[in-house]
Amino acid sequence: MNDTSQKEAYVRDVLIPGMVERGELSFTEHLPEGAKALLRSVEVKPLVTNGFMLTIPLVVTVVLEQKLATDTMTETVHLIVKITPDCNKEMYESCQFETLFENEMIAYTEIIPALGKTELYPRYYHCERKPTEAVMVMSDFSFSGWKMAPMVVNLPLDYILLAVKELGRFHGECYGMKEARRSQFDSIIAKFKESRYAAEITDVTWKAVMTVAPKRAIKSLLESRFKELVPASYLEKLAHLFVEPWEHAKRKVQPREPLAVICHGDYLRNNMAFRYEDAKDPERPTQVMMFDFQTLRYASPMIDYAVFLANSTGYGVREHHFETIFRTYHRELVGTVARIVGVSDPSELPAYFSYESFHRELAEYYTYGFNIASSFLMILHEPMEISFTENILTEEESVADAWTRGGEPLNRELAAMVYEMYQLHHKYGLDPV
Repeated sequence: MNDTSQKEAYVRDVLIPGMVERGELSFTEHLPEGAKALLRSVEVKPLVTNGFMLTIPLVVTVVLEQKLATDTMTETVHLIVKITPDCNKEMYESCQFETLFENEMIAYTEIIPALGKTELYPRYYHCERKPTEAVMVMSDFSFSGWKMAPMVVNLPLDYILLAVKELGRFHGECYGMKEARRSQFDSIIAKFKESRYAAEITDVTWKAVMTVAPKRAIKSLLESRFKELVPASYLEKLAHLFVEPWEHAKRKVQPREPLAVICHGDYLRNNMAFRYEDAKDPERPTQVMMFDFQTLRYASPMIDYAVFLANSTGYGVREHHFETIFRTYHRELVGTVARIVGVSDPSELPAYFSYESFHRELAEYYTYGFNIASSFLMILHEPMEISFTENILTEEESVADAWTRGGEPLNRELAAMVYEMYQLHHKYGLDPV
């Protein structure tokens, strides 16, 4: 059997029956005392996605039954199972799958219940972690009207505003817990484990791609309409900053008070879903939900905002709406904090919650979003096959590919990001940081 069919068999024959037997998966309505749900059937199939996935997602349909005195009660439960691909111990540890799944379990079992907004997220059922395999079981939110955005990159403005407003609400709720229930907040963040930058990068091919990507962005700017708008001295400093992109990212994810907060860690289009409930315009998104908290961390809120901006929005929108997008995020954040701590006007909050404070924070952290985007956007613009058991390309082939993957559309986006970073840094008198 191939990798996917092995995973499907495990879910069908072992995982789901075990969850039903232990009572982790049962009827929505309470059963009569002493009654127990029985498993009638399980159907498992791969989830077809148009975004990059590190894990294997499976769609699972479970039919439960309970024989009553005069009838048989049944219920269908729709699930998504995330399971790690087959890989050896070295690859499993390199991808930090153990930590990724542990962090996400903390999000669903501690953070979200503490925020009191469980209805705004997928339902969590089960997680298990083994030496070289991890599994998580969640509700399939597509049966509640949620869908992934049809576009993988360059979200339209209405999608963007919903996404940053939801991010502002989430950050605001977490700040509210930090301000009002500090001991609970500290207890939760003490359990976080760095899921991406805890160890040195060992994949020499990916390290080479990360090193090439910022160089491509600078070259793209020099061949773009922004060439005369960004001083050569700034580009030299930017190039020096990204001599070691991995080290730059490691520095940026370190918490810095007073603005450090619980962050999603990977807030982009692939990890959010939308509802479309406008009867007059059924293609217009009306609500957004975030999911996949595997890279959860305690850091600057701009880690989330910059990653979203750099990876899921395009300059065609940002050029005209950069400040509108940021104000939408900030307004929702401070309004949420004010409500939780009991002040009538957000201006009464400490000065570090001001618009200017957050805007400067963005200036200092946009480089983090750019760092991620410069090497990841090429895969979103032009998907490539990923293997956990063998190198598909040599190091030399990977470097050559990193200079061209995504083509001119990506070059234009990278050039625009360099220009935006310069504008932000110039506004606050900063060198690239």
